[in-house]
Amino acid sequence: MQKIKQAWSLSLPEVFDLLKTSEKGITEKEAEDRISQYGKNVFHGKGKTNPILLFLKQFLSPLIFLLLGSVTLTAVLHEWLDMSVILFAVILNAVLGFFHEYNAENTLDKLKTYIKDRARVIRNGIEQEIDSELIVQGDVIKLSYGSRVPADARILSVNNFRVDEAILTGEALPVEKNEEVLNISALVAERKNIAHAGTLVVQGYAIAVVVATGNDTEIGQIAGIVSKTNKTKTPLQKGVDRLAWLIFFVVMIIVSFILFLGIIRGESFIEMLLLSSAVAIGAVPESLPIALTVILAIGSLRIAKKRGVVRQLSASETLGSTTLIMTDKTGTLTLADMKLTGIYGTHHLLNSSDPLKQEQGFTGEQKSLLELALRNVDVSVENPNEDKEKWSFKGRAFEVNIAKACRLHNIPINFLSSPVSHLVLPFNSTNKFSVALKDEVYTLMGAPDILLKKSNLSKEEYLKIEDWIEKESREGKRIIGMGRIEKKHSRKDFSISEVENIEFLGMLTFVDPIRPEVPKAILNIELHGIKMVLVTGDLVGTALSVAKDLNWHVKEDEVLSGGDVRALSDEELVEIIPKIKIFARVTPEDKLRIGKLYQKLGEIVAMTGDGVNDAPALKAADIGISLGSGSDVAKSAADLVLLDDNFETISLAIDEGRKILGNIRKTFVYLMSNSLDEVFIIGGSLIFSLPIPLTALQIIWVNLFTGSLPSLAFAFDQDIDGERFAGKELKLIFSKEVKLLTFGIGVLSSVLLFVLYYFMIKIGLELSVARSIFFVCFSSYILIIAFSFRSLRLPIFSYNIFSNKKLTWSIVIATTLLTLTMTIPFMRDVFKIAKLPLWAIPFIFLWLVLNVILVEGAKYVLRKRTI
Repeated sequence: MQKIKQAWSLSLPEVFDLLKTSEKGITEKEAEDRISQYGKNVFHGKGKTNPILLFLKQFLSPLIFLLLGSVTLTAVLHEWLDMSVILFAVILNAVLGFFHEYNAENTLDKLKTYIKDRARVIRNGIEQEIDSELIVQGDVIKLSYGSRVPADARILSVNNFRVDEAILTGEALPVEKNEEVLNISALVAERKNIAHAGTLVVQGYAIAVVVATGNDTEIGQIAGIVSKTNKTKTPLQKGVDRLAWLIFFVVMIIVSFILFLGIIRGESFIEMLLLSSAVAIGAVPESLPIALTVILAIGSLRIAKKRGVVRQLSASETLGSTTLIMTDKTGTLTLADMKLTGIYGTHHLLNSSDPLKQEQGFTGEQKSLLELALRNVDVSVENPNEDKEKWSFKGRAFEVNIAKACRLHNIPINFLSSPVSHLVLPFNSTNKFSVALKDEVYTLMGAPDILLKKSNLSKEEYLKIEDWIEKESREGKRIIGMGRIEKKHSRKDFSISEVENIEFLGMLTFVDPIRPEVPKAILNIELHGIKMVLVTGDLVGTALSVAKDLNWHVKEDEVLSGGDVRALSDEELVEIIPKIKIFARVTPEDKLRIGKLYQKLGEIVAMTGDGVNDAPALKAADIGISLGSGSDVAKSAADLVLLDDNFETISLAIDEGRKILGNIRKTFVYLMSNSLDEVFIIGGSLIFSLPIPLTALQIIWVNLFTGSLPSLAFAFDQDIDGERFAGKELKLIFSKEVKLLTFGIGVLSSVLLFVLYYFMIKIGLELSVARSIFFVCFSSYILIIAFSFRSLRLPIFSYNIFSNKKLTWSIVIATTLLTLTMTIPFMRDVFKIAKLPLWAIPFIFLWLVLNVILVEGAKYVLRKRTI
């Protein structure tokens, strides 16, 4: 085999000859050899994070600039100890930032390995499904509606085959493909006989032979599209960055004022410059962006353990803010294991009220109808070399069940293992039916109401069958209609316009059991204050029956059909939808519209979907949720992919989202509540002509061990508050608790710190002793109230304050550093601190208790207001 170029200009025999393949594909041994020689079908992935560049990036923060400026100043003044400590602080901050950011940036890459793209290939004449990365040149692949093309492939045969090539050519409209040979000079957009890797099948199906894989494909050669993926920050991170800059500039103004006061008072300009820069460093939460990234990354991994893959970090945060879920029925609420329960011919539907059940044995008429249905299924056999009784089918749940029923009743199914298909139009959510051709007759299978409207039945017959459909659907059955049309022309292709005057043949009924864990999951969702809305393409009766099985109480006036949705204006719908629980018989376009209207009402919308046409709605939703079994394009548009298609996973993911939201709040409160301490202490001392209580070195040292490790430890905290409450406050990072504890308590504690120092000076306490006591009080109180901040709502005695072991150990480490600083003579000399008298220890203990009481009092007031 040799690689080929300009495959569009070669005839099919030439392509087969060069690739050493045929319409039956290659063998497994040949595939293995070609992978060994040419590599897997993998595009240029996102460039791995460069560790050196990422480490250097840690020094680009304006906060680090301040620290480096302090290093330069101390070096110029030959203050080598000061310079060494500050430089240590710079390097430690950079190392911590690098370590956590490196891990966080690789989290999504790890999560993406959970989602495997699959492709249908024909090897040894047998159709099978494999991972897309195992496809090689010479493989014959089958492309169908909803799939993403896994590699560049030369078309062998098509049936109404159209591809969306916008990702490659920018062409907005789908491109119709064919197998005709083209001129060698044809541009990419003109190559109608090539299905390009990465493009999306939006109509029909085709069989093609792979001519290029991985980096040799057209998209693989466009490095700007595939290999250069810019890392974008989440909305939360951008917001926090803006807030940090705002705080930085405000603090710089305050610090400039402090510098001015110091100079007026006669303090050394250099000393005041160092002190002012240290105040600025202490006032700005440099650990906040890193801490938030860690929280989102760890939350994403927790969600992955519960069978949900987050495709971008911002989704983890938004999950916690969700106020409304729009969910489909099949697969999420049900098992997606549809059992064929009955086959009804038109004669029986019109002339008998007796049910015909599968277990009674099928009549000849029923078997004929089932055999016709088999023509319309799009399933593959995973193990065709085994006995038919052991065949494992892959495809839509009800189509798989049709194949199984045919096998059970000795209806020939051999053709299912062949790449040859009778389908001329696969099922899609726009047409809601499929079309197959055999013996010059088109067989149609799909939504019974759609086929009925296009049938040649009389009005009386139509109404009678419509009543039957309504009755069966209210029992929770999924109903599939069957019909046929005589082929009236010799054209190869099929047109939707031909679907009229259908001879209606009958119905197949299926039952899809409810997942046993779903009722409990719905209860959990509602306890969170989240509204659930069922949005389904099924009939109203089927949707109501599902609601009944779920013990979900829905009244008749809480149901709206797709027809009603389309008949109402946006203004009318906005008035109605707040009370609606079920939208039945809706299209993907209806889902998009309904979702946007809910957003207009202020809801944070999570929406499930699995089809190609669901992609716009998934992308427009605040959280798009795709089923793992859904189409490639739906998974690409989604923020969260359910590996097990289970609604319970949504509930569990929202639990984790609430935990993430809570941990973000706690981290913000912890880092911001003491940000004004230095400003009040230094500024107050200058205004009231007191000796300055802290040195630049002390401020930087305290900021280092109180800010870094404890703030990161909050990422591992549990949902102590159990955020099970409704209201707009839920969606806010900066809730009333955050505002009060950050700014209210922050200002009050800073004022109390200054009052403490002022009191010690005024009572005549020796300055060195006062400064030592103050240093311990200043550096330790934030560590202790961190335990109170583990819940922004509940009293501290209502939970185990030591259950977050990482937070406990980080506080132990910080306390140990403080103790060493105060007890080792060398450390005291470095930081210019006098020995702490023993009588001061009870005093410091009372100070810590006072701060805990202050925080707990604020939480008590908040609880009373909430009640």
